[in-house]
Amino acid sequence: MTFMKIKTFFSVLLSGLFLIILSCNNSNNKDDNNTKTNDIHSVEEIVPIDTFSYTDYNSVARILAGKYPNDTLFLVDIVESSAFKNHNSSFDKIWSNHLIELNKISNWISTSLESEDTVFYPFGGPDFNYLNAFFPNSRFSVMIGLEKAGKIPFSDSLSIANYNKILEMVNQTIVTNIGFSFFRTISMKRDLAGYLEGTLPIVMMFMSRHNYDVLNINPVIINDEGFFEISQPENEYAYTMNKDFGDAYEIIYKNPDDDFNRKLYYLSMDVCDSAINEHTFGLMMQNYFANQTTFLKAASYLLDRPQFGIIKQMILDNCNKILTGPSGMQYRDFDNSWDIKLYGNYLGPIRLFYDRQQPELKEAYKNGNPEKIDFLFDYTTGSPSLFIATKKSE
Repeated sequence: MTFMKIKTFFSVLLSGLFLIILSCNNSNNKDDNNTKTNDIHSVEEIVPIDTFSYTDYNSVARILAGKYPNDTLFLVDIVESSAFKNHNSSFDKIWSNHLIELNKISNWISTSLESEDTVFYPFGGPDFNYLNAFFPNSRFSVMIGLEKAGKIPFSDSLSIANYNKILEMVNQTIVTNIGFSFFRTISMKRDLAGYLEGTLPIVMMFMSRHNYDVLNINPVIINDEGFFEISQPENEYAYTMNKDFGDAYEIIYKNPDDDFNRKLYYLSMDVCDSAINEHTFGLMMQNYFANQTTFLKAASYLLDRPQFGIIKQMILDNCNKILTGPSGMQYRDFDNSWDIKLYGNYLGPIRLFYDRQQPELKEAYKNGNPEKIDFLFDYTTGSPSLFIATKKSE
């Protein structure tokens, strides 16, 4: 990467971080199927919908991922176009190279990370790619970002007419995520304000590239009791993609080889102290993530800022495992009720976050026995670091 490209990247990242801060200032037991015995979220809530034969969600996801839809008549003019053929060829090549990185992560988790079926991923935006890479057995997950939910491409005549622009933007997005292992806030905001219109197409695309079938998608809300609720129940099984997803949606998806469905929620919201609904969000955390896992990566050191104290405390109070990079939960935030395992090598923050020094973490790496990792994580690619904090049994 040239110096000018590096300089431009950090300038864009800094601008995104500034916008986020500005808006704010104004149990480990498992059965043979890797399902926690006390976890009701990922099993009982996901009602099988095998009788729902509408396949357009999955067809769109496949097209976005550069795959041919199973229905050979679906959007045939797009699928037979030179633009899609180029998209298919380009995406296959990009993904083939990316599989090398994903295999490194897969090899690491096979020896270092227990299988988890319920995962909370705040500050990740639409990064299903790395969520699934680290937690491939997750049946229930929640991702949060500032980017809007958006709409499903090719659900109206305008997006169909601009299919070439949509495929082009998908390519730009995947190159960014794969190249840096995270999304850049400003470029994401720009791209998703155009023809893609939100995070939904990106999540659908990643699901298809990870070989899942997208079965159903619905807009949701968090109700007063802190549970997710479909906001348009009359359209839950409607044969249409043209739904108003608002600020949150659920996706029901499935690995074709599995005998169960999975569920993912995406919430478009600002979770700083001045914006978060402490009552309903707190209940949501208790309902779904008590004794579960939080994943933090490339989180811009937001949890080290006083404006994000509420959500930080909710994570510490509810979750019993936190996988984080240095830019997520800070090492000094964990007291002696947590066990911490270090991976990689910590040399300090990148220049952009120079004021976010962690001498306690540097000392822990110096005196500890961290295990090496060989994949991208957080912001520093030359010496990536992460640690897993596990709450001690009482």
